[in-house]
Amino acid sequence: MRRHIRAAVAVVAAAFLTPLLTASPAPAASAASAASAASARPAHGPGKPTDCRPALQVLASLPGSGSSQVKGLGPKALAVGGSRGLPVYWTGTRVHRVPLPAGFTGGEVAAVNAQGLMVGSLNGAGRTAAFSFRSGARTVTLLPEGAHAADVNDRGLIVGDAAKDGAVVGLEWEGSRIHRRLAPPAGYSLSSVTAINNAGQIAGSGEAFKEEESWSAGLFWSARRDAAAVPLQRYWPSGVPYDYWYPRDIDHAGRIVGTHDFTRLDTRTPTQWLPPYATESEPGLLGERTSGTFEAISPTTNVSVGTAMDSHMVGPFPPETAPPEQAQIWPGTGPLLALPRLSPEGASQAYAVSDDQRVGGSAADAASTSHAVVWTCALRQAYQP
Repeated sequence: MRRHIRAAVAVVAAAFLTPLLTASPAPAASAASAASAASARPAHGPGKPTDCRPALQVLASLPGSGSSQVKGLGPKALAVGGSRGLPVYWTGTRVHRVPLPAGFTGGEVAAVNAQGLMVGSLNGAGRTAAFSFRSGARTVTLLPEGAHAADVNDRGLIVGDAAKDGAVVGLEWEGSRIHRRLAPPAGYSLSSVTAINNAGQIAGSGEAFKEEESWSAGLFWSARRDAAAVPLQRYWPSGVPYDYWYPRDIDHAGRIVGTHDFTRLDTRTPTQWLPPYATESEPGLLGERTSGTFEAISPTTNVSVGTAMDSHMVGPFPPETAPPEQAQIWPGTGPLLALPRLSPEGASQAYAVSDDQRVGGSAADAASTSHAVVWTCALRQAYQP
């Protein structure tokens, strides 16, 4: 349904909004130009490290073609993600393959906890499987019934989902066994299970249908095994099909970050939900960009990261004049800040952030090749465009 809405609205909005809404491309900055200004820029936000050097580290990729990206950050210099369509992890800048069981040809590591336990998903021969893995192990552990493993907390509890009879089923694993099944609220179907914190609180998203109406909501599960999921405010139970809410991460205090997708104008907005989840807040967009996301929040320091982009309907016009996507960071207060690009015209994205201000993601070089990267001392090199 969302694709049909986007297509229909795009035709109408192009006629009415083009003369009214414009945005100028945000100025780009390369890693070199940002680094030169870092010494004159004060550090932002809590938990600023005192013994690190701002840098944009390019991590090694596996041989072949395709992109590489960091999806999670572990202790010390451990990072996890994907390279050339395969699940990998990095120690420093060195890349290591996750061993694939027979019948699987690809996948990605989605997250890693403070003890180095990695989780993710494998694919091959028309199937997907959730897995866990530790560095040095000879093989992965396949998680029962799982199709995707999205996150793991420091207690070793893993969350993800499976497909059953055409529906998404939420699962929580402890070790290699199912710990509990994550049912959506009454009247809802589950869309995703995305994050778990050390308290055992879980975030995800779902949709509800009533006659010909439907609506979307972020979802929250408390740590109690018998507790029902609750929808995160703000949602539209009267049936507004343009608003979609996608919680992506939850920190140890229960702060949830994600994205509000308003399909009527093709805009995405970084969003935060705070306990007791009575409403959401949106800290704004990066500079003059017209769209953006939150993908992750640090465990304890309230630093969030995501990607800035532009709406095809709000501007800039024509759409091809918009600058490439850019990794962004928010220290919990004030405006969103840009992270340096690998090359002046290269796109970048941020997917993970740690308490010591490492940010993991991907960035394209001058040849448009996308590399897995880590920004160190990220807030010290972030800037307001």
